Amino acid sequence: MKDLIIKEIQAFVNTSPLNYSLDKRYKYFYEPQVGFASINDPLFLQYKEKIGEFYLLPTDWLDSEFGPNTSRKGTVISWVLPINEAVIATNRAETLLPSSEWSHVRFYGEQFNRALEEHISKFLSKSGFQSIAPSISSRWQRVYSDNVGHASNWSERHAAYAAGLGTFSLNDALITERGIAHRCGSVITELVIEPTIRQYQGIYDYCLHYNSQKCGACINRCPVDAITKDGHNKDLCFSYSRTQIKPAVNEIYGVTTPGCGLCQTRVPCERHIPGK
Repeated sequence: MKDLIIKEIQAFVNTSPLNYSLDKRYKYFYEPQVGFASINDPLFLQYKEKIGEFYLLPTDWLDSEFGPNTSRKGTVISWVLPINEAVIATNRAETLLPSSEWSHVRFYGEQFNRALEEHISKFLSKSGFQSIAPSISSRWQRVYSDNVGHASNWSERHAAYAAGLGTFSLNDALITERGIAHRCGSVITELVIEPTIRQYQGIYDYCLHYNSQKCGACINRCPVDAITKDGHNKDLCFSYSRTQIKPAVNEIYGVTTPGCGLCQTRVPCERHIPGK
């Protein structure tokens, strides 16, 4: 089943018309990276302790959808969708606002990502395994916590970290083998699949700033100083996106969620792990 699932994800990315720009000139995403983590991986309990009680464990998601104590075994299937190099290049040239192409990936590309989650969830269900995609569940919610600021009760990036797909960076994004410019998705299933072996020990292993103090490119890319050598100010970042970017580009670009992504482009980790 593991190989079948990977092939099903790849096939959807390669063939779905939703993975193409509105004018059909280019794909939003390249070939995906796929990883697996046990729903009982201790990392998820650590996330809950760090993020807050509102964060739901993989078992919580299965229980909420299929009833209490549905399954004590299963897998979190996670994927990373690397953004098209041509799209990255357009955002690389910007300094204050995201490019229209980047905003379309954030809005329409994320619609594709949600369609992929629904597709894989149904694929597994038809194969006889109860499954749920948290990000398209009615239980998913955004939360503001005094502990961590703006957050949600399921994190795609943290799921990807648990599934061996990458480590975090100074700007809180995830650095993968294909870089930091991407979108993440996941499905939780009762199907037991051998977990992906994580090739790292710490949460910042791939970030040059934390490993050599020789970087900080993402600091210079942020137009509102939401990133410093001490980390990422999510409140300031969120405020800039909502109060300045949205009114400036939403109507022009034809989107409702433009994103920003400036700190994910024109940085050493843009397309690969720095140093590799």
